Amino acid sequence: MELTTGLVAGYELLSRFDGPWRATPDVWFAAAHRWGANPALQARVLEKAVAARADLPPSTFLTVNVDPHLLADDLVADALLQHADLSRVVLELTEHTQVDAAGRAMAVLDRARSAGALVAMDDAGTGYAGLELLLALRPDVVKLDRALVTGIDADPVKRALVEVFGDLVGRMDGWILAEGVETRAELEALIGLGVPLGQGWALGRPQATMLAALPEEDAAHIRAAASRASLTDHVASVVRPVRAGGDRDRDDVLLAGDGRVAEVRDGGGRWVPAMTVAPSASLTEVARRAMLRPQARRWDPLVCTDGNGAVVGTVPLDALLLALCDSPGA
Repeated sequence: MELTTGLVAGYELLSRFDGPWRATPDVWFAAAHRWGANPALQARVLEKAVAARADLPPSTFLTVNVDPHLLADDLVADALLQHADLSRVVLELTEHTQVDAAGRAMAVLDRARSAGALVAMDDAGTGYAGLELLLALRPDVVKLDRALVTGIDADPVKRALVEVFGDLVGRMDGWILAEGVETRAELEALIGLGVPLGQGWALGRPQATMLAALPEEDAAHIRAAASRASLTDHVASVVRPVRAGGDRDRDDVLLAGDGRVAEVRDGGGRWVPAMTVAPSASLTEVARRAMLRPQARRWDPLVCTDGNGAVVGTVPLDALLLALCDSPGA
């Protein structure tokens, strides 16, 4: 998914096996490797991937995994190079296996690129060998390993590392794609970091047919988060969506009878008097106001409201201070 528009950017082809021996794909591929059938299996996967382009919606791509060393095998090379046009195909090269020293695999990769294929490096960020491969391949797409993505909303070191990757790949004229995005909080953190592409259960689960579009509610959430992220010096960049109403058991922000904000639920589930802020307010101004509150209420969340007084969301103080530290000139 594009993490600015909420539109589908592409699809990843996943192998699934049925038959009397029930096992996960990694077990099947390991068995194929053990019995010398891995090139034939990889060639079949690539043939299916190239053929599947006929079903792609407009302006989307299809990614498929391939071990770099297998590109040196004639079966695998022929599965790709028999096609004069490989546009919209993205070859995901795992970083765990190096390209062959003799250069045969790299030559095949260069020819595939000349035919229009793009190259992605899978599982980036999990080993030193991956940095060597990154420099050797100069990939069009770098897929961030799930280990970097999981819990990124609560880990400033992971966020810093993703920023470094984004800057490096951008200098190579490539994109980063975050895989394994499973929670709304992770999704919002990645959007805030300017990661252009993402995939994972928070966006869609594997299925037999190609998802044409996200549900509008989810796409709108991505667009809103991207819009907030563009206002990095404003409160809008750290607002968290919440439910607002008159039900103490269901809602996070309690409204009075006239519709105005009355109370907000804090991190411990208590109801506390609400302090409201505008989306356009500066981070510095709001942090100062929050810290001038009585000590017992200093760390209560803030409620962000628009010009009509409608609740936009809440602003956790930890998110506010982290954003303030990351803002230009901090």
